[in-house]
Amino acid sequence: MKISRNLYVRVALSIAFVAVLVSMISSVFSYYTGLQEKKNTNYLLVQQLGQTIAKGAAISAYVVDIELGQEIVNGLVSNDLVKGVILKGEAAMLIEEGIVNGQQDSIVINLFHPFIPDSSVGTLTLFPDDVYIQHQAQKSVKKEIGIMLSHSIIIAFFVSLVVHRWLTRPIQNLTDSFAMIDPSVPETMQMLKVRSGKHDEIGKLTVGINSLMQELHLTISNERALREKTQELESKFRLIFEQASAGICLLDEQNMITTFNPAFERYFTAPAQQRLASLHFPTLLNDVEKLQELLHSIRLDSTSSQITLDIECRVGDKSMWLHCLFAKLTDQRAIGRDSQSNLVEVILHDVTERAEREFQTRFEADHDALTHLLNRRSGEKKLHKALFDSLKKQHHLVLMMIDLDKFKPVNDTFGHEAGDKVLIEVSRRLTSRFNRVSDICIRWGGDEFIVGRQFDEFDHELVKQQANDVLSDIMKPIYITEYEQCEIGASIGIVVGPQHGKVLHELMVNADNTMYQVKDKGRGQVAFYQKPY
Repeated sequence: MKISRNLYVRVALSIAFVAVLVSMISSVFSYYTGLQEKKNTNYLLVQQLGQTIAKGAAISAYVVDIELGQEIVNGLVSNDLVKGVILKGEAAMLIEEGIVNGQQDSIVINLFHPFIPDSSVGTLTLFPDDVYIQHQAQKSVKKEIGIMLSHSIIIAFFVSLVVHRWLTRPIQNLTDSFAMIDPSVPETMQMLKVRSGKHDEIGKLTVGINSLMQELHLTISNERALREKTQELESKFRLIFEQASAGICLLDEQNMITTFNPAFERYFTAPAQQRLASLHFPTLLNDVEKLQELLHSIRLDSTSSQITLDIECRVGDKSMWLHCLFAKLTDQRAIGRDSQSNLVEVILHDVTERAEREFQTRFEADHDALTHLLNRRSGEKKLHKALFDSLKKQHHLVLMMIDLDKFKPVNDTFGHEAGDKVLIEVSRRLTSRFNRVSDICIRWGGDEFIVGRQFDEFDHELVKQQANDVLSDIMKPIYITEYEQCEIGASIGIVVGPQHGKVLHELMVNADNTMYQVKDKGRGQVAFYQKPY
């Protein structure tokens, strides 16, 4: 592989560079130290040469033999190491040969008497040839340096071969084998070949890589299988999510819709619209504040994770009822980070038809089929609750027991259908007077009615006036047909709770007795209950 070959070249060049650099540094050091050593050695040779002929020179100086002295001097000058010689002896004997002027370095040898020790007879001064000595020293040192560099290059070459054999080539083979592996294709993840009998670092590295690849191969295989399974499940769940008939959405902490399916969009998109009117979920339904409180309580309640509720909403001109399932979701990814997601899942079903049937059934169960007032059973429940609230809040509950007068002749004269019309009209007139949310209108039975109203403060005259107004409404003519009409009256007995009774039965008995007292006194009157003394 190119990278491995570049590694080998870089390693070889690095070894050669280091070897040459070390050799050059050593050569420079050797040059200067060797040059001085060679110079000192040549000076020592010149001195030894002078010592060798010192005895002959001493005899020449002692006997003042010029010829002998000249031969000695000539012989010394003929040596390449000697540039000049001066021989001084007895009787002003002076022999000079060669270049002796301007020479700084010289070797002076004392000449002693042949027969008398320690008695000087003259001197022999030798002047070394510095130029020649310097040249010879340089030549010798350069030769040694060349040999040293040659040895370094040869050593670097063989070291490079050894490094290539034992390091870079195994790494190259390992890299080439590793380059053939494609993690995206597990079939290419074959075990790398380990050199037989090798337990060095390269072999251990190969074993480690094989172990790592084996784990990686297993991990990739498992991950691929898991991904395929996840994709299959995701496809199924997405199909369920998109094709579900129920509306599904997710709400974040601000109750904003983050995800919704097509069914959810169909529920809340009017025919003239192309998208949801709002992504703030509570505003899509009626009673926004109540719904926001409910969602807040769901997130805070740790004991219950699901709540179901039927909610009415209006989309365009259409009103409908939705059965909603609210489920608190926990994001598992947030576990361990001291926080949890506050997502809420909402699943909706259109239950408008069922709700209307239930309302109709409940209405029919609680109301009189003819007049649509509360029937006796449901009316008693309402009265019990109203009396309880009055006792609790120290308010007053006024009940009017109303019995129609001259109703039987209507049935006898015009028939029961006419009687039914009379009852319906009376009911309408009662509800037009008692139309507060807390007011109670009941068809107690036959031609008997009960109305109830709560007061914070009881005003006898006001209640009496209201009763007389009701009596006047009832006494107005009622059309049976387009051309026929009838007139009826009523007797009204009034009781006030809790003054006239702290339980409903007591109030009803007192009201009934008061109403019959009115009938006994001539009908068509209003009377309040009087406690007996």
